[in-house]
Amino acid sequence: MNVPEVPTTHALNTAPVTPMLRTVLLCDIVESTALVERLGDMRAVALLKRHDQLLRQLMDLCHGQLVDKADGVLALFERPIQALDFALRYQRGLRELGALEALDLKARIGLHVGDVMTWANEPKDVLAGAKAFEVEGLAKPVAARLMNLALPGQILMSGMAQNLCHRAVGELGEAGNKLRWLMHGRYNFKGVPAPMLVHEVGEPGLSPLRAPESGAKAWRELPVWRRPPMVALEVLMVGVVGLALFWSALRSPPAIAFAERDWVVVADLQNRTGEKIFDQSLDTALRVGLEQSRHVNLISELQIDRALERMQRQGQPVDRQLAAELALREGAKAVILPTIAEVGGAVRISLEVVDPNSGVTVYSESADGSGTDNVLPALDIALAKVRGRLGEAVGSIEKTSMPLELVTTGNLDALRAYSLGLRARYESRLGEAQLLFKQAVKLDDQFSMAYLQLAFMRYIDNDAAATRRYLELAEANRTHLSQREALFLDGAAATLDSPATALERFTLLANIYPDEFRAHSNFAYFAHHDMLRSAEALAMIGPALATQNPRRGTAQYLAGLLNLALNRYAQAQEHFELAQSLGVSGFKRDHIETFVAQRRYGEAEREMATQRASGSVASDIEARLIEVSLPLDRGQYGKALAASRALEQATQAPEVTDLHRWNQAGITLTLRSLAPDATFAADLRAHADAQAVRLKDADSLLRRHVVFQALAAGWMAANSGNADLARRMLALVRDDPLVAAYPANAAMRRSVEAEIALASGDAQGAMAALPMKVDGPDGSYFERAVLMRAQAAAGQWAEAAATADWLARNRGRAFAESSSLGHWQAMNVAESSLALRAGADHRRQRGQVAEADQALVAFKAAWPDADRLAPVQHRFSKR
Repeated sequence: MNVPEVPTTHALNTAPVTPMLRTVLLCDIVESTALVERLGDMRAVALLKRHDQLLRQLMDLCHGQLVDKADGVLALFERPIQALDFALRYQRGLRELGALEALDLKARIGLHVGDVMTWANEPKDVLAGAKAFEVEGLAKPVAARLMNLALPGQILMSGMAQNLCHRAVGELGEAGNKLRWLMHGRYNFKGVPAPMLVHEVGEPGLSPLRAPESGAKAWRELPVWRRPPMVALEVLMVGVVGLALFWSALRSPPAIAFAERDWVVVADLQNRTGEKIFDQSLDTALRVGLEQSRHVNLISELQIDRALERMQRQGQPVDRQLAAELALREGAKAVILPTIAEVGGAVRISLEVVDPNSGVTVYSESADGSGTDNVLPALDIALAKVRGRLGEAVGSIEKTSMPLELVTTGNLDALRAYSLGLRARYESRLGEAQLLFKQAVKLDDQFSMAYLQLAFMRYIDNDAAATRRYLELAEANRTHLSQREALFLDGAAATLDSPATALERFTLLANIYPDEFRAHSNFAYFAHHDMLRSAEALAMIGPALATQNPRRGTAQYLAGLLNLALNRYAQAQEHFELAQSLGVSGFKRDHIETFVAQRRYGEAEREMATQRASGSVASDIEARLIEVSLPLDRGQYGKALAASRALEQATQAPEVTDLHRWNQAGITLTLRSLAPDATFAADLRAHADAQAVRLKDADSLLRRHVVFQALAAGWMAANSGNADLARRMLALVRDDPLVAAYPANAAMRRSVEAEIALASGDAQGAMAALPMKVDGPDGSYFERAVLMRAQAAAGQWAEAAATADWLARNRGRAFAESSSLGHWQAMNVAESSLALRAGADHRRQRGQVAEADQALVAFKAAWPDADRLAPVQHRFSKR
């Protein structure tokens, strides 16, 4: 990250200061002032120069932004793991510097994640000694409190920073395995409103790894029974209990029992002005305003529509009575009834809070605007009052409330177009939705939420250029997003280039807004599809399965896919059936594959007969891949190859994207590589040459898939005897960051390297290229298939047999593991059956004849005509 340049005019000083989410690091060398006395001026200056050199090197290495080092070090990092990496290296570096002077140099370090604000100082102030830019925000004093609390050599961090660091610790490599993670309990910090969990991360032998002591500015919360004097406390408690009993006998019951993160239903706006401009637009503005709260959860419009369908009352206005019924059905504790009316020449916004159990208005708040232009500010005022009535702290309201004109749009026509676009999108009228969102940004070219919606819609259709353009426009108008939407934008933008960062940002969003279902669903989706982390994805998806999630059906389907990837077939089937009961239809490939993975082909075919077109060309092409995998899994190689060629022909339709066209051509080649024909080598060379051309100008959203397809071509080349072509494909992507960023790409690169080694007779080199544990979470399914062949080539028959067993057991993973739009699924499926035959051979080599015969029987049951199948003859005739 680059330090902002010093401005050459006063223009920057008038620009709005916007918050940025950053990791703040503060550190201070222990007893640094005494160093000069102990060393003398000359030696101290030499030491400080070496220290500054160390500091600069580590900042560059860890991508930090040095803000100040006049009185300790203040630095910003985009990611907590970068700050932790710096802190660990800095502590080690100080120890080495101190050893040169026979000193015990240590630092206290504090890390916290939060919003900070930065601005540039004027040039004349910089020349007078001021810093080039300033950093402020609550995150800074919190990090300072953590630093001051720390013991010499200790790294302390807040709970949020610890959570994000722990998830990404694998990026530290071997150093991360040595770390100790301790929680020291809850501490109160002076000037910080709520107590915080304090964590320590350190290396044994270098870090204190013990709880810091309480002081004047930070003190640890103790359980009541440890707080002296106990006798006085007991007397006080008796008195409190007595007063509580007396108060409870006299006071009236609360108007409504509403706790933090309870749910509300918003009724339809009662528009008594006759102005159509307020219809839809103010409903949306009210929802956006409520969604800024971390105290109040909102039942979405989509969830209300689906509840009305279940009640067979769709299309009815959601008035007071119907809203109360919906609240009781959906588990909401309150109804908010909005009204707009003209009163005495002003426009009045009224918000009634209704108890759904009794239907009685328990609170009513209102605010007036002088005209149409002041309606949204009036709604801001009324919303703040209602949030306070529902128990939200004043500080929380002030912190999380941004003006609706700023986070939506001050143009009510644009807001109405946006609202109608949301409705069209919910009702799957996607073309109409896009036109409405485009109209919204035409009316207000700073309407960031509308740009965000357009980006999502283009992403679905794999339109890389438009997706990136709309996300850039949303980012350019970031100040027009609420804090929640800005966090979501951070996650969405990171999915294009850095999926690991995207997962961190979705985790952060989920931590701050625990009931933000999009955070949980998107983490699960990208963890599985982009990072091959299905177990983590399944752990994260849970909250998105709540009944209040309007897209619960989609979340249930994703949970089914994740269970399939983990070979949990019964659980996968349960989730798929729940998704179907919630209206998810059309794309059913993963549901069908759950049956195929268990070789329950009759049930698979019955489910396959119910699969329908989804309306998305890309999704429909991907859904039809089961037409290839199903016959292949039954040993019907010719039928599978014919189905793939038919799909390849279908992708020539003009509405199909280039990416899917290229992908299907690669799938057909993959099948042909199992039993190469006379023209295979020439066709593979042409395919590889095409990938090389596409790599030159593909956007990263497409490029990640092209990289995989290029590497897949490299493996097929190496496996079919063309090592030179394989090395050329490796060289094309060797330094491409999208190889390391996407585990599927990294795994295919390792597979190519291993296959080249195998082709040259270097079985040990092949195994060295595939370092994963067979039963561990890392690596791809296919890597293990290559590893099995390398183990056999090295004569490690026991290990090869164990790997073959793993491949045959993990058939769910073979089908569900993400491999660039299903590009490598057919190969995985074939390997899951070929492993049975390979396992029989490996056991026979060990003299385990009975076990070998048993494995061979299982193989022939899976592929009855195995002896006549070209892929079997090709694979096993090589021996």
